[in-house]
Amino acid sequence: MRRTIAALLPLCLLAFGCENSRHAQRLERREAIRAAHLRNLLGAATGFEDTHWSMSPDEVRARYPEAVVVDGGGLELQTEHWGMPATVRFFFAQEKLATVTLSLGAAGDLREAHHGVASMLQAKYGEPSEARDSAKEAAHQRAVLSVLASLAFVAEAVQAVQEQRPHDAPSPALLNDQAATDAEDAYWDTQEYTLLSRWNTSATVVSLLGRRVGDRQGLALSYVSTVLRAGSI
Repeated sequence: MRRTIAALLPLCLLAFGCENSRHAQRLERREAIRAAHLRNLLGAATGFEDTHWSMSPDEVRARYPEAVVVDGGGLELQTEHWGMPATVRFFFAQEKLATVTLSLGAAGDLREAHHGVASMLQAKYGEPSEARDSAKEAAHQRAVLSVLASLAFVAEAVQAVQEQRPHDAPSPALLNDQAATDAEDAYWDTQEYTLLSRWNTSATVVSLLGRRVGDRQGLALSYVSTVLRAGSI
């Protein structure tokens, strides 16, 4: 019996050593995953350009000496971004940087400008979590209503045949009025619409808003801390 135990002892020690080695490897792998996760968190959007959340107004002014103090204690900077004139505003919550907004003077086609900025943001943050176009949504809604009206027209025609009565079709004047209304709505969709793209990271919500009303239009980009929201703490 003793010989058997003595013979098995090296095998047990070897198995124990292998298990310890595997346990050490698991711990090392777990630590590597944790370190990578922390690097991702640190590398996530933490502010605008070379700022980071929780910076004091003095620290932000040290980065942007040309920024001026505005009402409410924020800072404002006149600059150029993505080839467009930009007004950058830094907002603070209890003396900690919490929100940065950019008002961009987008000339030319607003959709093209919005798409250009969104593409650059997408290269950094990935696919947006939300993307909206009020004109496309309105056009889709009109298309759905048109299909429903067509289905109602067909159903009425079938029922009229079954009941052997005249088909109750809309008058030509009513159809013309509807066509004119749809054309007018489609025109105004080119004159008044809103574009929105939004990204959510572990540290920041990034929102790009395009708005056109008549002959006025503009882009607004905001970076908002998920923890420090201006005025929320």
